[in-house]
Amino acid sequence: MKVREALAADIPALTTLRMALFCEVGELARPDEDPVLREATQAYFIQAQEEGSARSWVEEEEGEVVACATLALFVRPPYPGNLAGREGYLLNIYTRPAWRRRGMANALLVAMVAYAREQQLGKLWLHASSDGRAIYERFGFAGNPACLECVPAR
Repeated sequence: MKVREALAADIPALTTLRMALFCEVGELARPDEDPVLREATQAYFIQAQEEGSARSWVEEEEGEVVACATLALFVRPPYPGNLAGREGYLLNIYTRPAWRRRGMANALLVAMVAYAREQQLGKLWLHASSDGRAIYERFGFAGNPACLECVPAR
């Protein structure tokens, strides 16, 4: 397995894998269904890489990116237990179906958690699919019943 931090040249692959993720969770019927979303996603990865507001890692096999994960970085006001307020949100964690059950998601999480420790992030959080939940729990992630969500743009 070859986990590495994503480069600018990997942005098309990150975008493609994110569209595949949307299909798998039922948000898109086909990867090419929403070209505006695809373009916005690619723009996000470009901007995030330029600004350093997110870091992505990829798993490359046989010259192809087959798995990826992204850590969006942000700062909140200080709070008890996190005086710097620095946090990370894990997203876009996806492995192509043919490459699953080979430890790739685990390897990507190891890389992201190591980076988070190195950067002294006070908290990591994510939204997990039912299929992925167990791997996150093995890394020490736990449910948070205090969290609520609102979608104000709808």
